[in-house]
Amino acid sequence: MKTLAESMQMMGGIFIWIQVIILILILSIAIQKFILYFGKKGPSVMPFLRSHQFILFLGIFSFVWGTFTQLLGIVQALNAIIEAADVSPQLLLNGIRNSFKSPLFGLGTMLLAAIFWAVLQAKYSAELKGRT
Repeated sequence: MKTLAESMQMMGGIFIWIQVIILILILSIAIQKFILYFGKKGPSVMPFLRSHQFILFLGIFSFVWGTFTQLLGIVQALNAIIEAADVSPQLLLNGIRNSFKSPLFGLGTMLLAAIFWAVLQAKYSAELKGRT
């Protein structure tokens, strides 16, 4: 039976939890903005951190973070392979497969953030056009 640490490592390690937190933050900001933009008030001009633009930034950051953690993991794996006398091909391929979990999660988060941003940006732009 696997320990909790081994299970977390197979799911992407501690670094993927940062991406999960970013995804939750994106979802909460998007829900808040959908309620605000499509509610009675409508969008208003806001600073960057309070605007819908921050959703897109978080999505891009999640993808970059996932790519960074994959590269970090590959470098650590290569160092371990250099030190080991013999590495089975199955172990090597499992490691390569697992290394793609974090960037794929980041890519999915970025795509979801881009969709949310596009819908909110369309509403925001339509509202600003209507005011002029």
